[in-house]
Amino acid sequence: MKTNSLYLPFLFLLLASFPILAQEDGEYYSLEEALAANPKEVYILDLSEESFSRLPESLMAFTNLKELSVNGIELSEIGDIWGAFPNLEYLDLDDNAIQTLPPSFSQLTKLKTLYLASNQLGPEALKQVAAIPSLEELNLSKNTAMAAADWNALASLKKLKTLELLRLNLKECPKVLGQLPALNYLDLGENKIEEIKLSFGANLQNLDLSDNPLHTLDIQAEGLKDLFVNRTKIQKLPKQLAQLHYLSLDNCGMTEIPSQIIAYSQLKELSLIGNEIGELPESLTQLQQLEELLLSNNTLGEIPAFFAQIPNLTELHLDNNLIVVNNLEAPMKKLKLLYLSENIMGPNFFKGQYMPALEELYMSSCLLFSTPDFTGATKLKSIYLDANMIDKIHPSLAKLQELEELDLSNNEKLVFPKGMEKLPLTSLNISSCTSIDDLLEDDLVYEFPAFIAQLPKLESLEIANMPYDKLPKVWASKASLLYLDVSGTKLSYEQIKEVGLYHDQCDIIWE
Repeated sequence: MKTNSLYLPFLFLLLASFPILAQEDGEYYSLEEALAANPKEVYILDLSEESFSRLPESLMAFTNLKELSVNGIELSEIGDIWGAFPNLEYLDLDDNAIQTLPPSFSQLTKLKTLYLASNQLGPEALKQVAAIPSLEELNLSKNTAMAAADWNALASLKKLKTLELLRLNLKECPKVLGQLPALNYLDLGENKIEEIKLSFGANLQNLDLSDNPLHTLDIQAEGLKDLFVNRTKIQKLPKQLAQLHYLSLDNCGMTEIPSQIIAYSQLKELSLIGNEIGELPESLTQLQQLEELLLSNNTLGEIPAFFAQIPNLTELHLDNNLIVVNNLEAPMKKLKLLYLSENIMGPNFFKGQYMPALEELYMSSCLLFSTPDFTGATKLKSIYLDANMIDKIHPSLAKLQELEELDLSNNEKLVFPKGMEKLPLTSLNISSCTSIDDLLEDDLVYEFPAFIAQLPKLESLEIANMPYDKLPKVWASKASLLYLDVSGTKLSYEQIKEVGLYHDQCDIIWE
């Protein structure tokens, strides 16, 4: 290769400037590099790849430091050096072995973010942390010895917005948390709290109490928008949470939906996954703002007719229940996504005429012998019917003019209706669709579905474990195909290459 000599000076200048460009923001990832630079121009320092047990005093040279990260290196001592960093705003000391904080730690008067999770700090450390009034974000999680601390010390943190106190073995919620006026996010997960009766400040928007033996939650939180109470023993919820948008009560052993929920008039998403709920109250229709309802892994036996009276419902998760009956008699006008997988239902269960806006349908593992009648569900873009016993495909499927994804894998031998080639499919999976009777034949060969080669927009095709030995010679999607799985078929490399499906952009799976 020849290089024009006129460009050599420019090339050398460009290469020489790389180190300057890399460090022009004052960010360094090793102590050695930072010490070799101008200490006054080191603003961000990450020492998480170092291997010292005590912070070196040489750090004191970086008097303009704004961000310091030293996490996950089993640091046991941090030294009494903190008066040297009057401009430090961010400090990450997570996942070390720190037991105490030095006296100078409280001199970090501009510190806004402090991470001390997963250390060995005791009760006294809380006083030093609380002596930094500028703090806005604090994580003290997984310092179990801190449980005995005097939490009232936190009252001085008037600017604190985010507080994480996970896995501290707390047996009660510190009352001082209701006295933090700026608190916006609070995580008390994985503790031993059984009851909370407290009034929080108006700025609290996100509260996570998951993984506690909590049975009673009696709080005032007028600005609360997101509440997580997963894997608890909750029996009593607050009577009024006027601004609540998201409520998650997953895996709480519930047999019915708590009545207090109906009063949360602004609720947009309700998650009750993994409970033992067998019936739904018609009072759910009072949640007129509800958009997403997650009821997966319960014991529901039917889709109630009153679902049509929840006007803004766009996403409904009913997978892995015991559903056999669909009682809908009116349209769910805004429903776009429906999960019905792992239920037991017949082909007449699905009522497309009541789902005019539906875009995604999941009916995997439902013991179906034929596909549903999709008439009326004209907006469908994605259909998943894998792991059933389907051999008959309803003609209405070929009329879905917006269908892009279709998964029919792991069914019986499929017979496709006329008109399939007109679908705008970009993804098709018909892998492992063979008749049980045919599996006993040694020289089994199926005819390749001709419509597949006529699909003009196909990008992904999966035909794994299908007894195909020939392919059509002409493919409408030859240029657009990006993924092709022919593993377990009788197709050869030469056949794929001959029809032009073998090209640089196409990822082909052979085995």
